[in-house]
Amino acid sequence: MRQLLVEAPAKLNLGLEITGIRSDGFHELKSIFSTVSLSDSLTVSVDPGVSGIKLQCSGVASPDNKTNLVWMAAEAFLKAAGISENTAVTVSLHKNIPSPGGLGGGSSDAAAVLLALQKLTETRIDLASLGESLGSDVPFFLLQTETAFVTGRGEILEPVKLPDFHCVLVHSGENIPTPLAYKLWDDNAGDLTEACRISNYTARKFGAWHEGKPFPVKLDNQFLPLLRSRYRGIDLAAEELSRLTVNWGLSGSGPVLYALFRSGEEAKDAEEYLAGKFPWVLRCQSR
Repeated sequence: MRQLLVEAPAKLNLGLEITGIRSDGFHELKSIFSTVSLSDSLTVSVDPGVSGIKLQCSGVASPDNKTNLVWMAAEAFLKAAGISENTAVTVSLHKNIPSPGGLGGGSSDAAAVLLALQKLTETRIDLASLGESLGSDVPFFLLQTETAFVTGRGEILEPVKLPDFHCVLVHSGENIPTPLAYKLWDDNAGDLTEACRISNYTARKFGAWHEGKPFPVKLDNQFLPLLRSRYRGIDLAAEELSRLTVNWGLSGSGPVLYALFRSGEEAKDAEEYLAGKFPWVLRCQSR
């Protein structure tokens, strides 16, 4: 038996704009994805000569069956590589990333499994296409870059550089399935204002961030006004974050919100201020 211990990082959406719906039903988007130090841990093992998939989960609640993207990724890899009948896969997943959260945890886990299995089996297959079939965020995590400008349904990726940051993540307790958030957008897209359009990531000089200027990316997210008007917890979290900094936003389709800070000390102060107000508050930083 061969095994690898791998990390699956969370990501933040530094701004998110939906530009339309494709003919295949997926939404076109523009966003900047940036990984942070929060991550899940996975031990991936392969055992030649036998078959089957086994998934063990700990930490944040996660299904240990075929509905988990980890299982789907392992199953898809074995099939694509043509080794389903003579290779068994066991994955031990310790989950730290809340789900749903808008942090890409499930997609990151899936990408980590695909990359680990490629190394363990020494099999070369098209992971990009495989990842895209599993989920729109998986291609970003397969790229293994810290930050990227993302378009299409999430498969068009341009690595970019941004200044380092510290951040505080806030989960207000609502459970907002991703399909529900997109349904809200479908029903209300005409009411969104121009203020929800994200700017090009080169709009501001990076150095100005550490000189006290706003973060060099516009952090508006088109899901935020839709969710604030329907979920009191998200509205309260947004109010609290706006008191601390102008550099805050919603990640993905939520419900996790974030605030960005220049120093760890600023982030620590914010974490202590928010800790008693919401069910889950975590301080982390860019990778």
